[in-house]
Amino acid sequence: MSTSRTSGRRWPGRILVTLAVALGVPSLVTVVLGIGTLFPAQRNSFTFFSSYLWTMIAPDLVVLGVLGLALAVAAVLAGHRRVGGVVAVIALAGTIWSGVVTGSVVHAVSNAGGSVDLLQALSPGAMDAASDSRPVYEHVDGQDLHASVYRPSSSGGDAPVIVSVHGGGWITGTDTQFGHDMRWYADRGYLVVSVDYRLATATHATWDEAPKDVGCALVWTREHAASFGGDPDRLVVSGDSAGGNLAVNVAAGAATGRATSSCGGTVPVPEAVVAQYPVVDPQNAYDEGYPAPGFEPRTFTDDYLGGPPAEHPDRMRAISSSTYVSEQSPPTLVIEPQHDGLIPTAGVESWVAAAQRAGAPVTTEPVPFANHTFNQAASGTLGNQAALTMTTAYLHRIGLAP
Repeated sequence: MSTSRTSGRRWPGRILVTLAVALGVPSLVTVVLGIGTLFPAQRNSFTFFSSYLWTMIAPDLVVLGVLGLALAVAAVLAGHRRVGGVVAVIALAGTIWSGVVTGSVVHAVSNAGGSVDLLQALSPGAMDAASDSRPVYEHVDGQDLHASVYRPSSSGGDAPVIVSVHGGGWITGTDTQFGHDMRWYADRGYLVVSVDYRLATATHATWDEAPKDVGCALVWTREHAASFGGDPDRLVVSGDSAGGNLAVNVAAGAATGRATSSCGGTVPVPEAVVAQYPVVDPQNAYDEGYPAPGFEPRTFTDDYLGGPPAEHPDRMRAISSSTYVSEQSPPTLVIEPQHDGLIPTAGVESWVAAAQRAGAPVTTEPVPFANHTFNQAASGTLGNQAALTMTTAYLHRIGLAP
């Protein structure tokens, strides 16, 4: 009878230990990944991939850490001091680290004028959303180039216009991707036009074609914005990664009359540029970027140029953003993850500093603990909210609010 009672008393403690250990595993992973974040992201595969999760699930790790810590303490009080104590230490460390990450990102976003809803960050959603229409803006080389149009939720015909240029190393991507973000801006009063451009392959370079396509997209958008509820004189061009390169180069080139269009017409000068982790220094990305499996900076740059930069120095100069920025460049915001290993943060920040010395109106907003494409895993994540609200805060500051 006594043995039965003792066994019965042990079961709740064992359950507590099991639950505490189960919830302690994410905290252990958090601690291990935190170690990787202490080193440059491009150093190796561990340091590169360790920083990818923070802006996706850091708030979730805080919650799991707190639950694990509570159960571990309960297990200690139930007599399982050794196991409960170890789990408690791990859970506490994981909670502190994920809390530091979450707090740092929220603080950076707040400093930039943005905001984060942490409850929303705990329940992310899909990144796709249908556009209102998808007309062809240009037919070139037997290919239809599309513009996915997201009309403003309410407009008297004077909505600011965002032309979005997708990333993908100049070799992949489409105007339909990340529709959630386009719809998010439209719901807040912007007309959004997400555009295609000709992509490079191993046998066809597009270094001199893609920029002209983006120029054509700007010409087309200016001509058609009013019919979609937008003001063609309040034009913004945005882009991420390779799209950020195209956005910066075409906008800055338009300001000095150097940008051209594949469909003719004068490329309009945007009122502003917003670039996320842009390839503004492609040589640095080529030399220092981490060779992510299936998406290596050297490979996609070679495809875009038609060969290695050493064989085509003129082409490398033609795609480098330093070739175009000047005092005449439109106001430009660079949203830069601080642990970008693919397009190294140091190279982007060095370019920003050089552009500022040249008199270009370029500003940057850092996103701590974030890696490349930190905002694209799912809608509503810490990183996704950061990029969206930092962008609108900047546009509001410079007079481009709906």
